[in-house]
Amino acid sequence: MIKRIYFLTSEIVPFAESYQLATFSKEIPIVFNERKYDFRLMMPKYSFISERRYILREVIRLREMDLTFLNQPVKASVKSAFIPNTKVQVYFLEHDDFYTNEPLELYRESDGEHNRNVLRFSYFAAAALTTLNYLRWKPEVIILNDWQMSLIPLMIKSGILETTYFNDVKILQILLSKNSLSKYRVADYEQVGLTKLDQDLIEKNKKIDCAAAAHRLSNHTLLINTEDNNVEKLYLADPVFKNLIGQDRSKVSTFNLLNEAPEEWQNLADEIIKIVDQL
Repeated sequence: MIKRIYFLTSEIVPFAESYQLATFSKEIPIVFNERKYDFRLMMPKYSFISERRYILREVIRLREMDLTFLNQPVKASVKSAFIPNTKVQVYFLEHDDFYTNEPLELYRESDGEHNRNVLRFSYFAAAALTTLNYLRWKPEVIILNDWQMSLIPLMIKSGILETTYFNDVKILQILLSKNSLSKYRVADYEQVGLTKLDQDLIEKNKKIDCAAAAHRLSNHTLLINTEDNNVEKLYLADPVFKNLIGQDRSKVSTFNLLNEAPEEWQNLADEIIKIVDQL
């Protein structure tokens, strides 16, 4: 049975919330923690997150980690805190420039700037993977939560980072939304060193959906529908995804989240456990 899970996300209640991903990213780790999984959780440390209110502390081992980003040696630092009123620890990746978004505009592109989502999430991908070496901890499964985390398998494939820790690690992609912001220009990928791109995923506008690229490199994709958002229907309406899903339908499953009651989060956790144990 799989026990070591690395859960990567861009928002968690109450630290940052712009849509349902934040609630999902709180409730599912609570269930896994209660079930005694070795569950590590990381998100960006946005500038609006109060270190005093949430008691963020330095992690000595994760302070000023050596990291190569944009072909330059940089230092990455991580702090930690607990989700309030739980025993769930969260790692927070810092950056003075990349995570200065407003609370309700976490993914908005600033006017006149070159695709900052690519920069902030490729930096997150590189740092989150490098952190494993410093933790001396190897997960059995990495869970990518929604399109923002999609650059992680591309970063592993690129060969930019030391890949020892990723051998035999399985990847579960979870998609809770369909967002046009997930489509980056080929030049944006190349800017951050992601040059090994699948040519058949390039659309007419010279963009590639990072979620599609991640799906191809993941072991499984779980689509989560809600009463207000039929994610499966949205992805099947996308020609690129429709083709990818058609190539191997067994690689994709769907969960209908009926509500946000505690028992429903337990049911969703059961589904995730079933998937990861079969990877």
